[in-house]
Amino acid sequence: MQLLDSNEVVNQRSEGAANRLVLSFWWPAILLLLVFFALPSRAQYRTSIQGAVTDPTGAVIPGATLTLKNKSTNETVVRKSNDSGIFNFNALPADHFTLTVEREGFKKKILDDLQLIPEQANALNIQLELGAATESVTVNASQAPTMDTETANTSRTITENEIQHMPAFQRDVTQLIQLTPGVQADGAQSAGGGGYAAPGTQSGASHGGGGNLGSSSSIFATENGASANTNGGQFQNNGYAVDGISTVSATWGGATLITPSQDSVGNVKIVTNAYDAENGRFSGAITQITSKSGTNSIHGSAFVEVVRPGLNAYQRWNGPNKVQRDTDRYNQLGGSIGGPIWKNKIFAFFNYEGQNNSTSSTGSGWYYNATALAPLAPSGSIAATYLSFPGAAVLGTMSTTATCKDAGLTEGVNCNTVAGGGLNIGSPLTTGLGTQDLTYVSSSSPGVGSGLSTVADIALYNTSSPLSSDFKQYNGRLDADVTGRDHASFAIYWVPDTKTNYNGGLGYDLFNHAQINDAFSIIWNHPKNGSHSAKRAQVSSNFLGRRGMIFATI
Repeated sequence: MQLLDSNEVVNQRSEGAANRLVLSFWWPAILLLLVFFALPSRAQYRTSIQGAVTDPTGAVIPGATLTLKNKSTNETVVRKSNDSGIFNFNALPADHFTLTVEREGFKKKILDDLQLIPEQANALNIQLELGAATESVTVNASQAPTMDTETANTSRTITENEIQHMPAFQRDVTQLIQLTPGVQADGAQSAGGGGYAAPGTQSGASHGGGGNLGSSSSIFATENGASANTNGGQFQNNGYAVDGISTVSATWGGATLITPSQDSVGNVKIVTNAYDAENGRFSGAITQITSKSGTNSIHGSAFVEVVRPGLNAYQRWNGPNKVQRDTDRYNQLGGSIGGPIWKNKIFAFFNYEGQNNSTSSTGSGWYYNATALAPLAPSGSIAATYLSFPGAAVLGTMSTTATCKDAGLTEGVNCNTVAGGGLNIGSPLTTGLGTQDLTYVSSSSPGVGSGLSTVADIALYNTSSPLSSDFKQYNGRLDADVTGRDHASFAIYWVPDTKTNYNGGLGYDLFNHAQINDAFSIIWNHPKNGSHSAKRAQVSSNFLGRRGMIFATI
C-alpha cells in the first residue's frame, strides 16, 4: 500500500515540466501493472459458490455443465465440474441468480432465485436425479443459507428488503448493527435528537444518529456510527467499509466518514468475530456496506419528509413547568434511479438525498450596549475599536423591566437602573488611558470608574440565534460486463455540507462551516476459471475536507 498526502501531491505538481513529463509516462505504466499483474485480492465481488455435483448414491459427477445467470443483468458464467465433481464460481456480486446444472443421463436441475451470503464463500452441493436430459427439476432457492458452513464468522446480513422496511432513525443504516448476535446497543436517542452513547463509548464522533453537524444530520455527518459494543468491546473498535473502501475515521475509531443513504444500499453485512486478516485492524464489529447497482430493468424511488414545529406535539420530559416541543424546521428529500445504458452490458445507478434545515434557538443574557457605550470610549482606545466594530450589536431585544437586583448588583452603590431599559454600572475614567480604577474592591463589588450615570452600559437581552444548514449526498455507480470474464465498476459517494449559525449573541459571531467528504472506488475484476481467487485491480480514495489520502491496492 502506498500513501500520498494531498499536500505532497500539490508539491509534486510544482516541481516543473520535467517531472510532469515523467509522471505522464509512469502513470500509464502503473495502471498497466495494476491491470495485468494484479495478485489475488479481495475487496468487493468476493462472494463465491463452491460445492460438488453428485448422483442419488452420493457418487461424484465429473463433467457436469453449470450455468450461473445473474437475474438482474443476464450476465452468464459457465463452469464444468472437475474429475472430483467439484465446481466453483468466484468474484460474484451479492445478487440473485439462476443456476442450471446439466449432465447426460441426468435430469436438468434449475435452482431459481438463488441467494447467497455476500462477501464470502458459500457452500452448495447439488444432487442430480437419473432421467432424460430433456426432463428438468426446478427448485426455489430464494431463501439465503441459514447456516454459514464455510467460515467461522459470527455475522448477520441485512438485506435490501430489511433496509427499506425496518425503522432506522434519520435513515441511518449503521443503526442496524444492533441486529447482529453479540452486539449490545439499545438504539436510544438523547434529548437533543442525536444518538445516546452506550456504556464504554469514548469517542467524540456521532453515535447512533444525530451527526456532528446538528441533531438532524446523521447520514451527512463527517464522523458517524452506531453506539454499539461488540462482544464486550468498545465503540471505537468497530470498523466500516463502503464498496470495499475503509471509511473509518483516523481520529475517532468506530465512526465512518461516509454514511450511505438508505436508498443507495444493496446490503449490509456485519461480522463480529473471526474475520479475515485484511480486517485485523479492528477487534469489534466490521460493517461492510455494498451500494446498489443498475440492472436491465429501470427502477427507482423517491421520498420527502417535512418537519415543522407546528406538526410536533408538546412534551413534559423537561418537567411540569417546562413544556416544550421540537423546534427543528427542515425538509429532507431524495430519490434514486437505476437501469441499463446498454442492455446486458453497461448499467448505471444514481441516488440523491438532501436536507435543508432552518431553525433558531432562543435565550437570554446580559450584554453590553455598544450603541450607548461607543460615544463614551476615548478616541483611539481599544474600547473604541471594539465597540465600533461592524456587527457589535446584540441579536435580540432589550428587556425594559430588568433591575440591578437581577444582575446581582446594589442599586445606588455599584449600579443604576436606567429608565427605558438597561443598567449603568459606572462611567469611563477621566484620569487618562491606562490608569487604575481605584473604586474597585472585588468581583462582587466592581468599581464604577468616574461614578454612576444615566447611560445604559449593559442590558438583559432576549436573544434569537438563527441556524441554517444545507446537507447533500450524491451516489453514483457504473458497472460494465466488458467480456464474459471481465467486469469493471466505478462507485462514488460525494457529500457536500454547509452550516451557518451564530456562535454567540452578537452580530459578528457569525460562523460558517463548509466541507466535502467523498469516497470512490474503481474496480477491474477478472475471475480465474475454476479457481477460488480472481485477479483484481482496485484504486480507491477517501477524502475528508481539503486533506486526504490516495491509496491503491493490488
